[in-house]
Amino acid sequence: MQAFCDFDGTISKHDVTDLVLERFALPEWRQVEARWEAGEVNSAQCMREQIRLIRTTRQEMDRFLDAVQIDVEFITFRHFCQQHDIRLTVVSDGVDYFIRRILANHGIRDVEIIANQMVTVTPGDFPGLDLLHPHADPACRTASGVCKCRVIGTADMQHIYVGDGRSDFCVSHQASHVFAKARLAAYCTAQQIPFTHYIDFAQVLTALRPLVSKSGARMPQRIAPQTA
Repeated sequence: MQAFCDFDGTISKHDVTDLVLERFALPEWRQVEARWEAGEVNSAQCMREQIRLIRTTRQEMDRFLDAVQIDVEFITFRHFCQQHDIRLTVVSDGVDYFIRRILANHGIRDVEIIANQMVTVTPGDFPGLDLLHPHADPACRTASGVCKCRVIGTADMQHIYVGDGRSDFCVSHQASHVFAKARLAAYCTAQQIPFTHYIDFAQVLTALRPLVSKSGARMPQRIAPQTA
């Protein structure tokens, strides 16, 4: 079995990119956000323009990221996956540097991460930043920087997907089993996509433990939508 997990609002308690932009970006980032919400730019263009507006040192950014909270039950979930040979992949339309820094701050350094790639284009005390999209797909109907459907489509085994938001809508149609909360749970309900509702990773584990044998992982059957 393979487990795919969104990051912002799923593993982290809040959208980390928004937190960073609110703290370090020029005010114009909100105008870019408004253009995205109005459909004038796509998701990848929006994030790329916003990242370019960040003005801070790497040290200041790291100190800020080190204070970001995650769902602490994700650490237990990761251990469970290790113990039962479940391949764990974080797939996010967020920023790889943010994700790696936050997870490393919680002792997690060996999880596969698929996300947009932040790069330094001009060095200095306040480096110029940009965003690359190595996991984008020109044919992706969501025009996201990370095409989650393409990522999930490469899975050569049954899998679960854990998510919470808009970037998870498309992939929820093809995951073997969906764990959803917040906007993703509402979307799955409206689209009649079977899912298991969760609040934190402790509840994900509660659903998975009875379905995993001592010798390996067995895939849970999809169940009727739950909206509690």
